[in-house]
Amino acid sequence: MIQLRPYQSDAIGQLYDWFGSNKEGNPIVSACVGAGKSVMIAKICKDAAHGFDKPGRVLVVVPSKELAEQNHEKIALLGTGLRIGIMSASMGRKDYIHDKDVVLGTVGTLAKRAERLGFFDLVLIDECHLVSRIDAGMYRDLIRGLKRNNHALRVIGWTGTPFRGNGIWLTEGEHRLFSDIAARITMQDLLKLSFLSPLRVSPPVIRISGEGVTVRNGDYIVSQLAQRLDKPEITKKIAGEIYETGKDRRKWLVFCCTVEHAEHMAVELKSLGVACAVISANTPKAERAETIRRFRAGNIRAICNVAVLTTGFDVPEVDLIALVRNTKSPVLYTQIAGRGMRISPHKQDCLWLDFTDTTALLGPVDEIRGRAETKKDEKGGKAPFKICDLCGTNNSAGASKCKECNKPFPEPAPKINTFSSQASILSGTPRLETFEVDEISYQSMMSRQTGMPYLKITFRSAFDFFHLNLMLEHDGYPRKKALQQLKELTGVPMEPSTVATACIWLRDSGFVDIESITVDMATKWKNVISWKLRDKVDLSNLSTDQQPSLKQLIATGIMGHQ
Repeated sequence: MIQLRPYQSDAIGQLYDWFGSNKEGNPIVSACVGAGKSVMIAKICKDAAHGFDKPGRVLVVVPSKELAEQNHEKIALLGTGLRIGIMSASMGRKDYIHDKDVVLGTVGTLAKRAERLGFFDLVLIDECHLVSRIDAGMYRDLIRGLKRNNHALRVIGWTGTPFRGNGIWLTEGEHRLFSDIAARITMQDLLKLSFLSPLRVSPPVIRISGEGVTVRNGDYIVSQLAQRLDKPEITKKIAGEIYETGKDRRKWLVFCCTVEHAEHMAVELKSLGVACAVISANTPKAERAETIRRFRAGNIRAICNVAVLTTGFDVPEVDLIALVRNTKSPVLYTQIAGRGMRISPHKQDCLWLDFTDTTALLGPVDEIRGRAETKKDEKGGKAPFKICDLCGTNNSAGASKCKECNKPFPEPAPKINTFSSQASILSGTPRLETFEVDEISYQSMMSRQTGMPYLKITFRSAFDFFHLNLMLEHDGYPRKKALQQLKELTGVPMEPSTVATACIWLRDSGFVDIESITVDMATKWKNVISWKLRDKVDLSNLSTDQQPSLKQLIATGIMGHQ
């Protein structure tokens, strides 16, 4: 049985409050990567079928097979007793669905049968940023067809990026489908709760600028990016940097701009002895599934992909992301970063290698927000152009040859900055300082946010005090992390079920001899990141006359007063 996390229950409560205050309109739940959208969707399905005043039928719409499988698993686990139908060609199922409480399907299969699907009270759209801003496309066709059976149909959108590729809010525009954002779960929320793995920047030496590349529909034209990035000498240098920097990393995702670019990058990585594969939209489904299976199993270390492993791809062990394609899209940027932020007991963080100026341009990924739409009469200026130096004709900025005389334009030279970018991928860039430890103490505390007890470890360094909070009574990753830290601090593999038990054990066992701690001074609470044990001196091999006196050991700090 799945147990909702407190923030998930809070978000659903906010959503229901919104419906109580709004008799019309369609809300969005903005939930970042790792928030557990599929669990919350499953909860809504269960409530709609059994928990409201009268039973309601729910349609869950997803863009891909992977997301369909994830949502089906959670609905089946949480919604015990629900009759679930599946309409998805990619899953090989087209059930008879008119007697089902919940129908789950991929948008391509559902849109073709919109009016024949029957009566639904509620539609849940996962990855709703894919819905067109105009009244066109598969999602709009589906909603239009469903409304012929129920004019009062309501829609809930679910996404971690409630804005379009150009950054404009999904709630903006004359023909918008969604009217409001009813609940939010942010990256910053989950990072604080340890439900997301942080990204750690290691600035590459090579950094390719996107300056001068034409922007269309909010992002760079891919063909022009390829002209700049897909150069043998650049690819070789970048592959070498990934290899050297990522030696201690187990699973790498490399984001390239075209299929050819990804293939060239894979060749270079393979030449360095890295087990590598390529995935793109052209990869057959069976081959793609087998590649991901081998990646999960550790038979493949790196996948070079082209904008396909951004949604529905869930491999928490990913601990290195190499961005080798510039983007101006906040949606794509956020989705790429999110692939490395899922938590796993096999990693502490994910290495972020940005070989472009994307991070510098878009800023910390946990601070990405949408923007209001600029009115047409506020837009000034002319479309960018370039002049043929042979005949003087004006051509579009992206033209490869002159429209008048057919003279080819030279390929744009790659703008390479051979210095490290210090741009931060997460807000609150760590500022690490080391402090000697004079004393360690502990205390049982109660969290104001969750109402649950936690163990507070305090390190004293001269007149400064630094704290480490161990969430021993939480579930999942926070508890695993707390137990591991407790083991390191005590040298004893204790697994107390409660904070009170841990305090009793600590009273008897105490802590190991810690020489110093590393503190992130940029964080609000000056978080303790790591610690160093005091070097032990082996006295067993010394003769009696060589062994230092107790007074000498105390004086040199090797032994403390008992």
